[in-house]
Amino acid sequence: MIAVFINTLKALHISIKKSNIYKLLTVGFISLIICSLGFYYFEHPVNPELGINDAFWWGIVTSTTVGYGDFFPTTFQGRIIGILLMVIGISAFGFITAAVASAFVENKLKEGMGLMDIKFDNHIAIIGWNSKSEIILQELIKDNPDSNILIVDEREKLLLDYKNAYFVHGDPTQDETLKKANIKNADTVIVVADEKIGNARMADAKSVLICLAVDKLNTNIHLIAEVLNKENVSHFQRANVNDIIISNEMSSRVMVRSALYKNVSLALKELLTNTYGNEIYESKIKDEDVGISFKELSSKYMDKYNAIILGIANGDVLLNPDKDQPVKKGDIIIYISKEKL
Repeated sequence: MIAVFINTLKALHISIKKSNIYKLLTVGFISLIICSLGFYYFEHPVNPELGINDAFWWGIVTSTTVGYGDFFPTTFQGRIIGILLMVIGISAFGFITAAVASAFVENKLKEGMGLMDIKFDNHIAIIGWNSKSEIILQELIKDNPDSNILIVDEREKLLLDYKNAYFVHGDPTQDETLKKANIKNADTVIVVADEKIGNARMADAKSVLICLAVDKLNTNIHLIAEVLNKENVSHFQRANVNDIIISNEMSSRVMVRSALYKNVSLALKELLTNTYGNEIYESKIKDEDVGISFKELSSKYMDKYNAIILGIANGDVLLNPDKDQPVKKGDIIIYISKEKL
């Protein structure tokens, strides 16, 4: 969040610099000094108690149109200087306000058009924008509202009405676009199929190119890809994709479970959304739990957290293991709970 704020300030600084505000501030400061000295020169003879520091104080409050009234000109020349300083102050304030507002608007437009360079890291990037992408975005934000989510797509404009959601425009098969999205320092990348292509084989081919480009920039990233054609899975494996999601196959299997067991689909819907009920989570095994049996671990989590342990992962995933199987150091617990533990 701090990185995003700093990035915004940098962009604002560049925009302000282009509008010559710093030159205006310099001219305004010099005018303030000259007018304050002129005020002192003309007013001090008729008001000997007026010091040079008082003259500068008068110049500041007059230029900002505050006008406390503790000092005011009594000579004709002093009043002319006062009028001149007020005009300069009002003009400068109006120009600065307009320039800052314009800089903020320009920054927001750049965000909407995907022209911003991403400076934050450990973010999640969704590459491609299709019918599933917004659902993915909503679920990710619901799970962790403070995480930065990035959309990378070739469309000219994408307005995201979500906190900490950003857009980068460009061809995701090109290194330049991925560098702009700071993929090198990202935590996770989700590649969704390009539905605009209209051909499953070609859409998968593009996704493979994206995965290869991502893996080239960041070999340690967690890479997830949607596959339309099961025959192309081997290509994604060669691109070092960690999780390969065959979308049609997944939906077909859910429909089969629903046909055979009427309530299974309802249970799956609840487990796969962050909007209500229980969800599936994972966490590293605690040192204090190393060595105990799966049965003991399950009882502990049920009694302490009201959570159900589904299985253990350590390279491979073992669901519903033998009750006497010991838990090892480095194991990952997969569990069902109403909240992340």
